[in-house]
Amino acid sequence: MQLLKEQKAQSEWNSVYMLIVLIIAALLLITVIKPMFNNSQQVQQKIGG
Repeated sequence: MQLLKEQKAQSEWNSVYMLIVLIIAALLLITVIKPMFNNSQQVQQKIGG
């Protein structure tokens, strides 16, 4: 019975870790992609203007 409790707790922690990893990955993507979008908008303004 104790083993089942430990496995359940471990799977809960695994999902928590997975969520944290996904959040960090999303933040990294946002910090990398957002400046790229800003740069492309500035380039379009220079070309169009």
